Amino acid sequence: MTSDIQSENQPVDVNLKLPNNYQTVGIIGAGPAGLATAIALRKQGIEVHIYEQAKAFRPIGAGVTLSPNGISSLAALDADIVQQLKQQGSQLNRFRIRTTRGWPILNQPVKDNEYDQPFLAIRWFSIQETMRAKLPPESLHLNHQLIHFEQTQQGVNLTFENGETATVDLLIGADGIRSVVRKQLFGLEDPVYGGWMTWRGVQKYQHRLLPPHHTTIFAKRGKSLILLDNGQGYVSWALEMATPTVVRSQNPESAKAQVLQEVSKWHPALQELINLTDANTIVERTVCAPLILSKWSDNRVTLVGDAAHPMAPFLGQGTNTTFEDVWALSTSLSQQDNLEAAIDQYETSRIERAQTIQYRTMFSAAQMRNPLLRPQWFKTPLGEVPAQAKVSEKAFSDWLYQYDPSAQT
Repeated sequence: MTSDIQSENQPVDVNLKLPNNYQTVGIIGAGPAGLATAIALRKQGIEVHIYEQAKAFRPIGAGVTLSPNGISSLAALDADIVQQLKQQGSQLNRFRIRTTRGWPILNQPVKDNEYDQPFLAIRWFSIQETMRAKLPPESLHLNHQLIHFEQTQQGVNLTFENGETATVDLLIGADGIRSVVRKQLFGLEDPVYGGWMTWRGVQKYQHRLLPPHHTTIFAKRGKSLILLDNGQGYVSWALEMATPTVVRSQNPESAKAQVLQEVSKWHPALQELINLTDANTIVERTVCAPLILSKWSDNRVTLVGDAAHPMAPFLGQGTNTTFEDVWALSTSLSQQDNLEAAIDQYETSRIERAQTIQYRTMFSAAQMRNPLLRPQWFKTPLGEVPAQAKVSEKAFSDWLYQYDPSAQT
């Protein structure tokens, strides 16, 4: 879905000097996007408050692959975080594809020596915990679900479901694919269902088919189970399945039963891995159709990460492009002397690249249904596919992973 955006907010004075007269920034969402943004802005001496709707931080069953472009951007923000994550996670060195019964199809090395950083698999919760430790507890506000904001000449007034209110100079929506900030900012509904479901989990597990530092995909057309060594004995798994209708499990146990049913005729090790996984940590998600925005900001409000450019997981770029966003936004805010110029610089440096990655992710989804599809043939009803999204796999990988954050702003 391509959106021509019109803001519902009235124009306000955004001639806010940076950083001298900068008072407070409010960030909605305490995932990697919100936490990374807070860390970056605090380094500039800005007071930051993160508002998170969850009532507590708890482990969830998801693994993340950080690719060289994401790690480079995160290292530019805070090199110590990257060092800690490398110690906790697993640097991937081999990529395998197998049939659902375990027979080998493809076995090749991960060629990260062509890039400045490795491919790193790690638990999502490890990223959140490592980043959260960088922030003072008083900057994190749990049980704060944003229900409304109002821009004025003095700032942005926030109203939360728990009855609390706050006023900030700049509001950053880091609240994911179903962003409340985006919905109010541009009057847009959530992205619609995109024809795919995912289930994700993490479990300590060992098996000869899942060696350390490997990515292994068990695949058939329209369905795949992706397994990653996450380090410290953990294996993350993600079932991605094309289905015309949304699957909504009634409870965690039924979600686990759904996954077991889908892999019931697959290799026994896969069934054992899922059987061992705590149902309460399994993440069941719909994959939304892409929402391609022509702008991410209005006056004192802007977006980062999935809130700005929601994309399916098929290229593993959601978290990685988020770190690119955060670096660009924090750099723009530090370089410009007023908010309007900073936001313009941020959007100019980010939107075209993010849209290209969104389109290439759409191609990857289409190729899972039709393995014979080639990038140069790819078309979509959403509009003209950027030329960079239609290049060969090698050319696109180099463009994606050789990203140099310091050269972008």
